[in-house]
Amino acid sequence: MKIIYITSESYIDHSYTIVKEINKHCGLKVFIQAKALTGEIKDWCSKLNAEYRERKRFRNPLSLISEFFFLLKIRNMKTDIVWFNSMTLYQAFFAKILIRNFIVILHDIEDHPESREKHGTLSARLTKIFAGKKICTASNSQAEIYKKIYGIVPAVFQLPAIDYFRESGINEVKISSDSVRFFFFGSIEKYKGIETLLDAAEILTGKNLQYELNIYGKLKYDTEYISTVIKKNKNVTHFNDFIDYRKIHSIYIQNDILILPYNQVTQCGPLLIGFSETVPSICSDLPGFREYVTDNVDGVIYNNTAKDLAEKMEHIIANKDSIKTLKNGIVENALKKFSMEVLAKSYMNNFRNFIKI
Repeated sequence: MKIIYITSESYIDHSYTIVKEINKHCGLKVFIQAKALTGEIKDWCSKLNAEYRERKRFRNPLSLISEFFFLLKIRNMKTDIVWFNSMTLYQAFFAKILIRNFIVILHDIEDHPESREKHGTLSARLTKIFAGKKICTASNSQAEIYKKIYGIVPAVFQLPAIDYFRESGINEVKISSDSVRFFFFGSIEKYKGIETLLDAAEILTGKNLQYELNIYGKLKYDTEYISTVIKKNKNVTHFNDFIDYRKIHSIYIQNDILILPYNQVTQCGPLLIGFSETVPSICSDLPGFREYVTDNVDGVIYNNTAKDLAEKMEHIIANKDSIKTLKNGIVENALKKFSMEVLAKSYMNNFRNFIKI
């Protein structure tokens, strides 16, 4: 079976994990589209024998021409199936005309609330119009949403535990601490519920409990108000900056429990990185988390209120051995379901089914 995989810099983390395994099961040719050939992308291409393709801004008139000839090149390679890890605006239009056998992953059936990413939103809309039954989703929860809206049951390419940052990161020795170290990781956008986490932290601090809360990521809204709330809590530290990909592994091993207080979730990269790093999470009660986390086995689910989140955190502070139990649960449960080695079988079955059709 010969497959062409087209991905982008936006999905570099899980693409690496996926390609590394699928390469063992079929003939796979990989293209990564990005704005520039950075050192990170050079290394990625070298490790995976992938080809870099410059991605021009969609407003650039040359982008239309570039995408047309790129897909023409793909068509002439005569492969069994072309696998898009999302589409650019022009790919969504041209693929239907130029390529017979293709599938495309639509990561977000629902847009994130307050999303301002116009190109991604428009590309997704065109993909839904032109790709139809060739659309797949990256999680079962998103597949359910797609089925409810469009009446179509899509194939699912479930995202795996992401080992990219563990393998490409800077190795550091974990610093011991008497306190439980909770942390939040990722750009701080409104749908991620940082206010709930800060309210929970205020409850814990009000009880004079010993703990740390480290927040890593650029604050993208209500900066003055949220920064003020953070500064008032002696137990909270905010690293308000873009996090270099080589430092992500270090962040995970220097902390104990990841907090994911999201109000909405499609798929959650920080959770999947945590599985690879054997760092457990406390997650809000949403289908996108329920799909991956087994409550009190390899993670913890709270009921979406600051009070319950604080109670879950307080329980861990009082029972530090529970962290080790959850870590063992990741190894014995989560990784046995969501490692790429396990998921590869369902990926290959999806490819075979599409080729038959």
